[in-house]
Amino acid sequence: MPRGQDLLTEAIQLTKDAGESATGEEQAGANELAGRMEAQHDKFFFKSLAGVPLANKAKKAATALSSDINAGNLSALDGIVSEIEDKADAPGTVLT
Repeated sequence: MPRGQDLLTEAIQLTKDAGESATGEEQAGANELAGRMEAQHDKFFFKSLAGVPLANKAKKAATALSSDINAGNLSALDGIVSEIEDKADAPGTVLT
């Protein structure tokens, strides 16, 4: 599995683990973010070098989330996931 996919897999698992230790809105937010990342996982973007920087950002944000699940960390990861969604599906994105 390419490096971008590995990093994204780690981010997904960290986010799921954070969701399991949380309750209420934080749990729902973590589960939603993990699902959104899973939807992007197998796209060509993460099979190329193009996805590595964003996958790394997602992993770092998920690591912070797993150590302290709060609205700020959820928001930070949400911003990265939104950026991933925009770039992974952009018509001008090419394999590098």
